[in-house]
Amino acid sequence: MLKFGEGVLGRDIVALVNLVLGKGEKIDSVFTNALTRVPTPVVANLRDNLIVKPLTLVVPRNTLTSDIQCNFLHGPIQYGVAKAVADLDLPEDLKLIVTVAVPDVPYTNLNKRKLFQYYYGATRLAINRALNDYPSKEKIKEEKYRAIHPLVGFRDIRLERPPYLQLALDVPSMENVEYVLESLPPSDKIVVEAGTPLIKRYGVEVVERIREIYDGFIVADLKTLDTGRVEVRMAFESTANAVVLSGTAPRETILKGIHECERCGMISYLDTINVKDPFGLYNSLELKPDVLLLHRAIDEEGKVPMREYRGVKGDKGPLLGIAGGVTLEKIEELKNRYHIIVVGRGITKAKDPGWVVRAILNKLGEDIDYRLPLEEDEDVPLK
Repeated sequence: MLKFGEGVLGRDIVALVNLVLGKGEKIDSVFTNALTRVPTPVVANLRDNLIVKPLTLVVPRNTLTSDIQCNFLHGPIQYGVAKAVADLDLPEDLKLIVTVAVPDVPYTNLNKRKLFQYYYGATRLAINRALNDYPSKEKIKEEKYRAIHPLVGFRDIRLERPPYLQLALDVPSMENVEYVLESLPPSDKIVVEAGTPLIKRYGVEVVERIREIYDGFIVADLKTLDTGRVEVRMAFESTANAVVLSGTAPRETILKGIHECERCGMISYLDTINVKDPFGLYNSLELKPDVLLLHRAIDEEGKVPMREYRGVKGDKGPLLGIAGGVTLEKIEELKNRYHIIVVGRGITKAKDPGWVVRAILNKLGEDIDYRLPLEEDEDVPLK
C-alpha cells in the first residue's frame, strides 16, 4: 500500500512537503533507496537518539550549500516533521518519506520558529491528505478552471465553460490592436482572435505581440487551406491556443491540421465560410474539430443573411461559434444557442471598445467564482 500527499504552508518562507507513506515491501524498498540518496536524508527525531514511530525519513529536495541550510534541516525542519508524526499517533507498521525544501535565509530565532511551525503544519496536512486520498477527482475537475500556479500567474483556459466572447482583431494595425486590448477588462469569458488580415500583415508572430499586452486565450485565424501541419505548428510556436482551419480546404489538409492540434494540445476551429453544409462536413470527418464556426464573411454583409442554426447547442458534438454581423443587441438571443460568439468591428470600431466588451460580458453571465481561497472547501472529517 502506497499513498501520496502534499502540504504547502507559509508566506515569506514556504514549507513545501511531498510525502509517500505505506506499508509492505514496496515502501520498504523505497525507504531503503531514499536513505542512501544524495543529498543525505535524515531520520526524523524529536531529539538525538529518539526517532519517531512510524519510521520517517526527511529528504531534502535541494542541494545544501551552506552551514545554515544544514542547521535548518537537522534542526527546526526535522523537528517539525517529527513532532507532526508523533502527534498524529499513526500505526507503527507504516513508513513515511517526507521531502522538504530547505531555504537559505538568515539563521535567526524567528526563522527557526517559522520553519518549525510551517513544516509541522505542512507535514500534518500532507499526511492527512494522503490518508484521505485528497484531492478527489471531482475536486480536480472543479479547481482546474480557476487554479493559478503561484509561480505562473495565469489560468489556462480550454473553452470548457461557455459561452465566450471572441474578439476578432481583423484590423491590420497594431496601434488599433493595442488600444483595444488595453481597454479590455480582466475576464475568463474573453477569447482574443488574431484576425487573418492582422496575421497577413505582421506574420503569425503577431500572436506573441498580442500576448505581451493581453495574456489570455488567443486564436490564430489562419484559415489554413494547405500545409495543415506546418501552419498549426507555426501558430503553436507563437503561443497560440487555437488555430482556425478553412472548411473549404482539401480534406487531407483539414485532417492533418486537426491531428497536429491534438498533438500539440491546441484547440482546432473549422471555419465554414462558403461551406454549404457545415454539419455534413463535420460529420464526414474522421477527426473532429473542437469548434465549428458558422461564419458570414465581411464582404457578404448587407447581401447575405447571418448564418444561424437553431436548436443545435447541446452536450454532444462540437462547440458552436457564430461570426459575421454580430451586434450587442443580438447577444441575449445568441448566447443560448452558441458557445462562442465572435464580434469584430462592433468592438474594434467602437468609440469605447472596453464599454462594449463589458456590456457583452454582462449579457453572457458571470465569470467563474474565484472567491473561495486556498482549500476552505476541504472536507471536515466528522466523527
